[in-house]
Amino acid sequence: MLNPNADSAAGEVGRRFTESLADVTPKKVDWLWWPWIPRGKLTMFEGEPDVGKSTMTLTWAALVTRGGPWPTTMVGERETRNEKGLTEPASVVLVGVEDDLADTVVPRLHAAGADMQRVATLARPRDDNGRPVPFLIPDDVDRLKSAIEEVDAALVIVDPISAFMSDAVRPGSDTANRKALMEIADVAEQTGSAVVLVRHLNKATGMSAKHRGGGSIAFTALARSSLLAAKLPPNDERQNVDATHGLASIKGNLSRTPSALGYRLASSPNDPDSPVVAWAGVLDEDADQLVGADDAKPDARKAAPSRDEAARMLKELLAGGPMDAKEVRRIVSAETGCSEKTVANAASKLLIVKTPIRGEGGKVDRWTWGLPPNTFKVRG
Repeated sequence: MLNPNADSAAGEVGRRFTESLADVTPKKVDWLWWPWIPRGKLTMFEGEPDVGKSTMTLTWAALVTRGGPWPTTMVGERETRNEKGLTEPASVVLVGVEDDLADTVVPRLHAAGADMQRVATLARPRDDNGRPVPFLIPDDVDRLKSAIEEVDAALVIVDPISAFMSDAVRPGSDTANRKALMEIADVAEQTGSAVVLVRHLNKATGMSAKHRGGGSIAFTALARSSLLAAKLPPNDERQNVDATHGLASIKGNLSRTPSALGYRLASSPNDPDSPVVAWAGVLDEDADQLVGADDAKPDARKAAPSRDEAARMLKELLAGGPMDAKEVRRIVSAETGCSEKTVANAASKLLIVKTPIRGEGGKVDRWTWGLPPNTFKVRG
């Protein structure tokens, strides 16, 4: 009996089916905003319709065009203002359909302080009848790649991703969505651009943040970072954090998880009709708590005493003047038994003054913490 695969097998004689990892050179991950948004990868950004997702992404765009300054982030015991990420001005490409460019996008970019010469939008060609031809994934990813290369974009924002998926991609098919998204993931890798895909949450309640994104789980699976914006749940212990919303990491394959950041949506001083993001320090909550997952509700009765003790210790330790921030966190954590995240949260509630100490070339070598003016200093 003849082997039906004999001819194809014969044609593959001499072909290698493996690649030795000894030939792969290790490299570090490039970051747009460490440890939130990696370059050359996909990042999902999710939230309800009223949490300021578009305002947040335009804030990121403005920061990229200016080269910072980025908000202070806590990663374990480390405090960073994006020293590992992009701190030089770069360009941005916006792909969106929900907001009008002239009356919404451009005013918000101005309000956020963007360098408008570095912001571009994906052009929409028109057909023979003058109607705009929509951008579709995966059909038109080559168009997107050309746009990124044209302006050398470090950041691409697709808002919302659901509006740009081809009709041929079945919404409920993880396989179809994964194949389509791999096309845009390849573009991110080839160009080195950070591609942020925005989507809404689904209507489910009580589920973990990883399962709250609308549509296929393939989006979360293929992204190397997934972020959540949400309104803060009521918490009587959050007295000194002037925040109404939180930004948290749902998933991060390439780094440790950062502490959530508080923010509020404020009116721009020069344009009251254009909201801007006002950062408001570190939060206790994680992504699951922000979406109200059933098994992740915070217990304020346990958290409050720990923070109070850390705050008392901070006042005592800093009574003599500013100290090295890393050393302060280590001492307070060791003396009180608190996690360093709890120490950082206590510092935020005390409005601790955080000062960068710069070395040669202006690079931040370390940070110091000090008590704010008029703070009662504990004496022994």
